[in-house]
Amino acid sequence: MSKQGKKISEDLNKLESIVHWFEEQEEVDVEEGLAKVRTGATLIKELKGKLKNVENEFTEIKKDLAKIEE
Repeated sequence: MSKQGKKISEDLNKLESIVHWFEEQEEVDVEEGLAKVRTGATLIKELKGKLKNVENEFTEIKKDLAKIEE
């Protein structure tokens, strides 16, 4: 797995742990919940950027392969 792929997986695992935390709470501590929401939002923003970069890499590879086939 690439370094970026590993980082994406780690970030997804962090998001999953936040979701599980909320699911396990009978009563959510507002301050702690807000901190977790902020962390989750930051992770989502970073992941969107990373996934866009991966998408761009795939597009470039596809273009390179198309040139080879010509």
